Amino acid sequence: MTDTVLRIDQAVGGYGDLTILHGVDMAVPAGSWITIIGANGAGKSTLLKLVAGIVRCRGGAVHFEGRDVTALDSLARLRLGIGLVPQGRCNFPLLSVAENLKLGAYTRRLRPADLEAELQQVTARFPRLKERWHTMAGNLSGGEQQIMEMAMVLLARPRLLLLDEPSLGLSPQAMGMVFDTIRELTASGLSVLMVEQNARQALECCDYGVVMELGRNKLFDRASAVLAHPEIRRLFLGL
Repeated sequence: MTDTVLRIDQAVGGYGDLTILHGVDMAVPAGSWITIIGANGAGKSTLLKLVAGIVRCRGGAVHFEGRDVTALDSLARLRLGIGLVPQGRCNFPLLSVAENLKLGAYTRRLRPADLEAELQQVTARFPRLKERWHTMAGNLSGGEQQIMEMAMVLLARPRLLLLDEPSLGLSPQAMGMVFDTIRELTASGLSVLMVEQNARQALECCDYGVVMELGRNKLFDRASAVLAHPEIRRLFLGL
């Protein structure tokens, strides 16, 4: 693939004595949206954490924009342009939307005027957040919280966004809002690697699909091809 933003070569990783990933290979084209599906325990979330630097890569390598980042920690990778939105709510529920967003930009140590300018850009992209500016994050709807958490990570200026189950607990309407937002982000040039439980809905929206099984990527193809695959339809899509 040309213009590859992320390349994973025979990556091995896990927790303590437990190995979860057994040699994952993957190349993420720049500006694409890739959805990872698979059964529970397949290693999907672990793979995102390995790319983000939270889980150590015990074997193989991770390259971001042509640079070997295998030995870098999560903060160094964030500063280079890899941002992770973890599974579940990951905001400060007793702080306002404005305060949460300012914390999202904290690692960049922006001057007040520059921070204000970036916050205006974010609210121009996500006008609903401006409407809820002084609302405590814990009082937002599930979809609004997910959008805010994505905006928090975007304030760190990533070029690769990792999303772990962004539709978890959301209504179909809220899930549609989140997926529409992801498509807008990739249209602006951002690359997205996403783990998603709502496989069919995600594959109908994204560019490529990855099927993981027992710590290995069994299939990588265009989303339409994954949707049409008879075995995948039977095992993961309920079709």
